[in-house]
Amino acid sequence: MRMLSPSRRTRAAAWLTAVASGATLLATVGATTGAAPVRHAAKHYTIALIPGLTTDPFYISMGIGAEAAAKKLGVTLLWQGAPTWSVSQQTPYVAAMVSRHVNAILIAPTDVKQLIPPIRNAVKAGIPVITVDTTIADQSLLKSAITSNNFQGGEVAAKMMAQQIGGKGEVAVINTLPGISTTDARQAGFVAEMKHFPNIKIVAMEYDNDQQTTAETDAQHILLRYPGLKGIFGTNLYSAVGAAAGVEQAGKIGAVKVFGYDAEPLEVQDLQKGLLSAIVAQKPYLEGYLGVEYAVDVLEGKSVPKSVQLPNVVITRANLKANAQWIYKTHL
Repeated sequence: MRMLSPSRRTRAAAWLTAVASGATLLATVGATTGAAPVRHAAKHYTIALIPGLTTDPFYISMGIGAEAAAKKLGVTLLWQGAPTWSVSQQTPYVAAMVSRHVNAILIAPTDVKQLIPPIRNAVKAGIPVITVDTTIADQSLLKSAITSNNFQGGEVAAKMMAQQIGGKGEVAVINTLPGISTTDARQAGFVAEMKHFPNIKIVAMEYDNDQQTTAETDAQHILLRYPGLKGIFGTNLYSAVGAAAGVEQAGKIGAVKVFGYDAEPLEVQDLQKGLLSAIVAQKPYLEGYLGVEYAVDVLEGKSVPKSVQLPNVVITRANLKANAQWIYKTHL
């Protein structure tokens, strides 16, 4: 099992100091920061965090936040998972944590239905489970579900796109995979908000199987079918960056507004280059931090919110510097 090194813990603590400046956000979710008196768990607990995949800066940032909370509370964090988004690869990690008899599990499920059985097995073994980022359909199994307000994020993307294209025209959505709670909600929010703009028509909704090259090809094909297209919403890193590449290849950067989701380094680069018009950033650091705090609270018999939805931050070229703290990290 992988544990974070002391040097990585030092970096996590430094990042926590920066996040502590966001007191309003933390007050909203009822959390405390490292600036508060140090709290220690009543016992020494071992808490597992199983990310959606270990190679994504979103989950790396979540791991940094989780380790910062673990250090503050005096618990051990195990951060381990598959390098790719895969139900078949993630499931054995849940089983391994159950066999290890960890005290609690935090997990970003890779499917809303297929991860129910392994999570149910953990609960039957007496291990409380909290989902972070994504979740499962049967939330009765969970102590809490911590995520971003993904539906609202999709709404914001639609509203900004509508403004930038003058409230009329054809637009498209490129999503990752069906059956993922977060990206399903983003698409639903986008579609719902666009209903308020009768002169805008969503002409295509494609799935790229979480592959950037597929998203690029999808964007090119959509532009061939709809040469007057005004905008594309990419629901995650690969969808957004791939869509931007497809639009660039077609020579239509500027004419077609591309909106992304997340604040991955690649997306930030595209934002700076003008390939993306805006990105809707989540707060994975806080998801991980709260996840550990809630796990300890549950283990100590305290109540925790059944559901938490953290607000998103819309980042543009104009406000990028002011929102630098929300850019996802690439190293633990």
